[in-house]
Amino acid sequence: MKSKVQFVLSYGLIFCAVFAGVKSMAVEVKPLPTPIKVPTANPCPDADGVRKVDGKFECLVIQTTLAKAGTTAEKKKQISPTKQPDKPSTTLLIYLHGDSSRGGLYDRHFKHFTTLADQNTVFVGMIRPGYADSFKNASTGSTMGGGDNYTAHNVDAVANAIQALKTKYTARRVVLVGYSGGAATAGVILGRHPELLDDAVLIACPCDLNVRRQGWAQKTIRRSLSPHEVADKVFKTAHVTAITGAKDNNTKPEQVTGYIQTLQTRGVKARYIEVPNATHETGILGTAQLRQLVLSHLQRK
Repeated sequence: MKSKVQFVLSYGLIFCAVFAGVKSMAVEVKPLPTPIKVPTANPCPDADGVRKVDGKFECLVIQTTLAKAGTTAEKKKQISPTKQPDKPSTTLLIYLHGDSSRGGLYDRHFKHFTTLADQNTVFVGMIRPGYADSFKNASTGSTMGGGDNYTAHNVDAVANAIQALKTKYTARRVVLVGYSGGAATAGVILGRHPELLDDAVLIACPCDLNVRRQGWAQKTIRRSLSPHEVADKVFKTAHVTAITGAKDNNTKPEQVTGYIQTLQTRGVKARYIEVPNATHETGILGTAQLRQLVLSHLQRK
């Protein structure tokens, strides 16, 4: 009887030990880590820095113009994909369009800047991620519905494209002009990638999205980066001009004035110009005033 009891006890102890070992092993089992999500990159095999440029995350459509010296006068023309510039340019002038456009012609304002190309300046009109030009050439990516697409992904794609162009044309200086959403994108690049830009002209800029959210865009802007959030990172060597219409009911003056004041307080050479009677669509783009303003940035030493 005693041996039977001992056997039962021994068996029970062994069972408990095995069960305890299995239990401890189960506790040590850890779930697999969640895979890290990385930005999706769209390939850009035909990027030539003339009609397309590789933004690493997106492949962006561009329209490039430079001046070619003639026998009697300089003749400005668009570069063909097979024709390279006669010599490197010292200044790169880039224009970023807005979020929406009448008729979908996102390149309709490029014509106001092509005439500024000369022997020292290459002009590039850039189509932002997801948008298309009047020839139906589309940049990869998404517009995200427009108005709320100044995300890190889209902004960095544009910044990468600017860097690629800067390298291609061995540009000593970069002047970035942006309109509306393009101005917001430019403003974020100024702070997020301050080493890229020397000058910026911000036309009708929603440069403080906190102010913008207090108006009609209260429920539509949720994912975008705001220029005012990175204003403290803008290099003090940058020259920035913001120009807005006094009657602009879309990007009202108060959406940019505080941003400019912040830059000025930090020692950045920034100024604000308000154009009487100008609206969001009329009174600035295509005017002699804007042309002279951009020229002043191009001619700055």
